[in-house]
Amino acid sequence: MRAHASFRKVWLLATILICFQYHLPDHLYAGQGDALIPHIQHGGYALTANGRISKAHNSTTPFTPASTLKIITALAALNILGPEHHFATHFYRDQKNNLYIQGNGDPFLLTENIIAIVDNLHNTGIRKINNLIIDDSSHQLDRQADGNENTINPYDSWNSGLAVNFNAIAIVVTPEHAVKADDPKVPLLPMMQTIGAALPAGHHLVNVNAFPSVGQLSNTQRYTGELFAGLMKKQRIVVEGSIQEGLTPTHAQPVLSYWSGKSVREMLQQCLKYSNNFIANQLFLACGVAHFGPPATWDKAQRTLQSYIKENLDLSEAELTMVEGSGLSRHNWITPRAMVSVLEKFAPYKELLPLKHDIPLKSGTLSGVYCYAGYLPQQHDAPFVILLNQPHNNRDVILHTLAAQPENSTLLTAKKQKK
Repeated sequence: MRAHASFRKVWLLATILICFQYHLPDHLYAGQGDALIPHIQHGGYALTANGRISKAHNSTTPFTPASTLKIITALAALNILGPEHHFATHFYRDQKNNLYIQGNGDPFLLTENIIAIVDNLHNTGIRKINNLIIDDSSHQLDRQADGNENTINPYDSWNSGLAVNFNAIAIVVTPEHAVKADDPKVPLLPMMQTIGAALPAGHHLVNVNAFPSVGQLSNTQRYTGELFAGLMKKQRIVVEGSIQEGLTPTHAQPVLSYWSGKSVREMLQQCLKYSNNFIANQLFLACGVAHFGPPATWDKAQRTLQSYIKENLDLSEAELTMVEGSGLSRHNWITPRAMVSVLEKFAPYKELLPLKHDIPLKSGTLSGVYCYAGYLPQQHDAPFVILLNQPHNNRDVILHTLAAQPENSTLLTAKKQKK
């Protein structure tokens, strides 16, 4: 009877460990992870094996994830918008021959796409328009993404319902202070002259909204309008009036609808590869529209992701909090344990992650924040995360150590239990 009771206790303990494998104290995890602790002043990591956490440190402590957060944004976009979703941009003309461009948040409205759009407009018979009117009313943003410091760096580009080239402009300033477009397909735009006057000689890719606006238009609206107008002129479509902001009237006639050339899945691959904050937050905002309807707002996006995290990822706000989708904000928080849980669900899409050291992973970097999240081929594609919020960037040391260690899926060892 005693043997039977003892067996039942062992069986019960094993059952509890399996059922609550993601809730064990870190000191109970087996492995050689203790050697990594000297490299961690303030941070944590977690590694799974056979679907269970095998090594961890500070796995229930929330840390700022920086751009590794884009994995959650990507997973939400794939599930909420769908991997084959395409964004639409519509074109209308009214009785006064004004042409309206009605945006819907396409993250990939790039120069080559606009050239194709202009060709199609030309093919419809348009040779002359009055005013070119920018309708970006699909997004009602009272602020920019939390963490956006509006520097000239393109990673601080603003989000909008209608923006071109990720809202970043590429120009060349010569040693003689002449300004040129840094793309042979793009004509020299008046905005380039304005911005170039404030920059030193060299090649520049800058956030257009970091510079003072002129007139009634925001720099996003001005850049969009000037690029369309310049490319229309090259295609012999004359804009007789001006570039304006306005709502598309209900009586305007549809002329053309352009559907983004890239699907959400393809957009995400580029977003994760280049860690593009603009794309990530356009998709973050689009998730809010899909759930609550237009217009896009930060509040709708935050509430949508909060609901998605709770219902689909089974994580609490204490484990994962998102205030924007790119990782710029230091008010985003996630625990290592929550991130490996997310990675388990993201596994069918892991080929979307870029390779570093032949490991599919997403990095995340801010001042004093150094993170990795991905899958270790050396451990049978086991999900792992490293979240360091400290001055010293030791993430590569930790990554190489984890990758080199033999796989160990044992949750408890006899030695640990005796202690």
